[in-house]
Amino acid sequence: MCLYVNKKFFAKARVNFYKFIKNYLMNTTNVTVESVNLILQKLQELQVTYNQNKALILTEDDLKCQLFRLIYDLFPRNSETFNPEITGCSVHSEIKFFDELGKLTLRPDLIVIDPGNISIFHSTEFTMKRSGPEYNRLGSINFTIAGGAILIELKFCRNRSGINQTDIIDYQSDIDKIQRLKSIIESNNFGQEKVYGIFAAFNKTNNGEAIFEDFKSRNSDREDIHIFYGSGNVDFSTNSRRPYDFIDEEL
Repeated sequence: MCLYVNKKFFAKARVNFYKFIKNYLMNTTNVTVESVNLILQKLQELQVTYNQNKALILTEDDLKCQLFRLIYDLFPRNSETFNPEITGCSVHSEIKFFDELGKLTLRPDLIVIDPGNISIFHSTEFTMKRSGPEYNRLGSINFTIAGGAILIELKFCRNRSGINQTDIIDYQSDIDKIQRLKSIIESNNFGQEKVYGIFAAFNKTNNGEAIFEDFKSRNSDREDIHIFYGSGNVDFSTNSRRPYDFIDEEL
């Protein structure tokens, strides 16, 4: 019996397979404590800018866009993905992940990953055949991401009354989501690559800061999950709805 081997397929599969092994052995990654600290620094910069420009952030999507802008250039762009002929970047938004039941229900606001762990042609999981590794097909989202990640959840409180206990319930849900994703991803890669989490809440006023600090304290034992608080310090008591009041004061 003569075994037919598709040499072109084998050569391409072999390149991708050895690229996977090389990255695995070298453990080259953007998903590090240092990267987390860089993002936290950018959050601090955003907090300062927001204090100086109090109409900078009007919605939660504004907050997401501002942070995306600040961290995008911190990480590789136009870098090789799992398929070397395709390039990509590290920072992405609204990426869905599978939950414990295999459903796409977990979606962080922003993520930072290694471009080398992205595949848009096929799964990064493969079965070894006589002709070389054969990659599994993509799922319904038509791309796959392997390896570790930095998961970022963002909240913006624009109410004059500030952060309240109802907000805290919502915030806790995000922390729990990060924890779930961390467990799922690290379990899937057998703990070889880390997952870090950042939860950041920005408050238009500074009302409710004590409530937030209590929430932060209750989650202080979460390993590899960082909690950040920012405020615009808007003081509504100093502003009037009568635009010509200052004229009366000067007369």
